[in-house]
Amino acid sequence: MSFTASLSERIAAFELDDLGPEHVERVRHCLLDWVGVTIAGAQEPVARAVHGVTAAGGEGDPCSIVGTAHRAGSQACALANGAAAHAHDYDDISFWMHGHPSVPVVAAVLAIAEQRGLTGREVVPALVAGYEACARVGLAVDLGHSLAGWHATGTVGAFAAAAGAGRALGLDAAALEVALGLAATQAAGLKVSFGTMAKPLHGGLAAAAGVLSALLAEQGFTAARDAIEGHQGFAATQAPGFDADRPDAVMDGRLGLESISFKKHPACGGTHAAMDALERAFAEHSLRANDVRAVQLRVTGQMLGICCIPEPATGHEGMFSVRHAAALVLARRGTGVAGFTDEAVRDPDVVAARERVEVVQHPERPTGIRTEVRVRLRSGDELLYDAPQAAPVDDDELPRQWEALCVKFEDLAGPVIGERATGELVSRIGRFEHEGPVGELLALTRPDAPPTRWEAV
Repeated sequence: MSFTASLSERIAAFELDDLGPEHVERVRHCLLDWVGVTIAGAQEPVARAVHGVTAAGGEGDPCSIVGTAHRAGSQACALANGAAAHAHDYDDISFWMHGHPSVPVVAAVLAIAEQRGLTGREVVPALVAGYEACARVGLAVDLGHSLAGWHATGTVGAFAAAAGAGRALGLDAAALEVALGLAATQAAGLKVSFGTMAKPLHGGLAAAAGVLSALLAEQGFTAARDAIEGHQGFAATQAPGFDADRPDAVMDGRLGLESISFKKHPACGGTHAAMDALERAFAEHSLRANDVRAVQLRVTGQMLGICCIPEPATGHEGMFSVRHAAALVLARRGTGVAGFTDEAVRDPDVVAARERVEVVQHPERPTGIRTEVRVRLRSGDELLYDAPQAAPVDDDELPRQWEALCVKFEDLAGPVIGERATGELVSRIGRFEHEGPVGELLALTRPDAPPTRWEAV
């Protein structure tokens, strides 16, 4: 059986009753995080620009643009919500996918779910199916795809969104294979876009492509059956290291869902290790800002092409500047959303702190997301931290992770939708598999303030 056909069979087979309670719990975590980052992201210029293009409909449209009082058709809604979810680069991450899984998957699945009146019980297996496609396609294309300049959130994300949307529609394996074929011919996203509004757009485009692919497949549309692995297909043109056997070898019986971890900072995941190491140094040694003479960040060659913009001029560029991220800690600024704005990257104290940060390539690490942090103190001492990428938590750590995600959610959603709606969303997402039509849940994401008319773009 071909890779595409095998993946389609697997996706079609997911049922809620076949999932363990720990899997359902992980789905709730992903959903809570996605709703929070999307509500906050919907207030950003990148999201508002997309809204200006997509939100031309009215109350009769079937789907909610999260974090707003506006509605749109399913494909336009997936585009808008996917872009908003990635606006702060604060959404979850999978190093099996080499990208951000919930951005395209949740945006696509919820658009279909709201359009068709699906319940939480029906949505959970669709989300799991989308995450499975994320992991399996991501592992099969592996690093060669990313190193060539493709952004997996846009490319692999299109397959994941098609898988999730298709499973939400109840497509059989044959129709899902068509949906994946249609996703293959739409999959796109270039890493040259990092540090611009185009990067979050990748997530929205992937979600919209997934919705379109699934809906067309439902209508009997045709597409290449082996579009991922076939001659002149996705792998042949975009993934020089494609290996259909790698997913089974790496996953070893686990679900793609289990590869997902969550961000503590609203910036590229490659910047997090530096921030965490420096915060640890300040805490462990009771340092003050002026105690640090210089910091050297030894990053992998792979990271140089992802998050090492040396002199960011905008907040978007700051999200992809490990040098700026480190400077925020040195200047004793917060590393929350306010740290990655246009104002923050131009803050004189942060700019001065950047001058004390040197970024060099680690001589023995061509790939991976890992940072060696050398902190040179004015006392003459040197502190050394070797910080790896974030890893998913084990099942026994899930309750603690939920608590942390609730705090993050309240910080992001509370200022937009108010305390009451924020608390109700946390409570209802915490029992999501028992929810009725998901549209009732998404209605809670509307802001407290009266809606304003989106300006034409």
